[in-house]
Amino acid sequence: MAVRIPREKNKRQMETTISLINIVFLMLIFFLVAGQLAPPADKQVELVETTDAESLPPPEALYVRADGTLVFRGQPTDAASYIAANRLPAEGPDSLLKLGVDRNLDAARLVEIVDELYAAGAPAIRVVTRKAGTQ
Repeated sequence: MAVRIPREKNKRQMETTISLINIVFLMLIFFLVAGQLAPPADKQVELVETTDAESLPPPEALYVRADGTLVFRGQPTDAASYIAANRLPAEGPDSLLKLGVDRNLDAARLVEIVDELYAAGAPAIRVVTRKAGTQ
């Protein structure tokens, strides 16, 4: 009768590539979610196109539709209500009110809206445009 001596089983080394794949997958999900946190532009506003504008992410802007309606975060508003709810500092980079204007808005109406915003207390206004050839 032969005596069998059990061999030690070779333990497989744990593969680290699965952990790496999990980490990369979680980072991908994080950046997909973080990329959606920026407020979307008003779908009814077709921004003016420029060729020399610097490329920036879409700002949280006050939008003016072609009919002259002011819209913020998808809700209609007026100049006084917007300024009262969104106080901007008097100076610094955050003092700019970003105004997305529909390209079909009458220029005279745009001037009226800008005057209303200044009268309501806007420190400075910058018109948001879209670089030509981008969506």
